[in-house]
Amino acid sequence: MEIPWSPERIARGRASFERMADEAGLEYGERKHWYNSDLAHEATEWVHERGTDDAFHRAVFRAYFVHDRNIGSPEVLADLVTDLGLDPTDLRVALAERRYRERVQAQYQEAREIGVTAVPTFVAEGYAIVGAQPYEVFRRLMTAVGQAPRSGASTD
Repeated sequence: MEIPWSPERIARGRASFERMADEAGLEYGERKHWYNSDLAHEATEWVHERGTDDAFHRAVFRAYFVHDRNIGSPEVLADLVTDLGLDPTDLRVALAERRYRERVQAQYQEAREIGVTAVPTFVAEGYAIVGAQPYEVFRRLMTAVGQAPRSGASTD
C-alpha cells in the first residue's frame, strides 16, 4: 500500500531516516510504499537453512529501502535468491506451501511477548534498543549487559 501519511509527516520521517542512514553510511532510496513482510520472513527461514543469511538480509534491505521493491512478492524474493546462486523454484514452492509460516508466526508472538513495538529492535539481557541508533547507544547497551567491545570495534 502507499504510505498513508501526509506529505509533511513523510518529509519529517524521511529527514530523520536519511540523517541516521547517512551517519551509518547506509544506502537508501525514496520509498513510497509499505509492503507486508511475512513472505520475506518466511524466505529468510528458507535461506537460513542454506547458510546465506547475511547476504539475503542485505539483499532484502536494498530491495526495500533502496529500490522500493515489494518484499512481499514471491517473484521479488525469487530474484533476490537467484542473485545469491540459490534455487528460486524451490523458494517459490516453499512460499506457496507456506512451509515456514508457523515458525515465523511463533517468532512474531515471541517478539510481542518481549515488547517489540517497531523494527529494528535489538534485545540483550532484558534491555531493548528500538529503531536505528548511533553506535554509542549499542556500546552503552553492551556495557550494561557486561559485554566488552570486540577487538577492532569502531567507536564512531
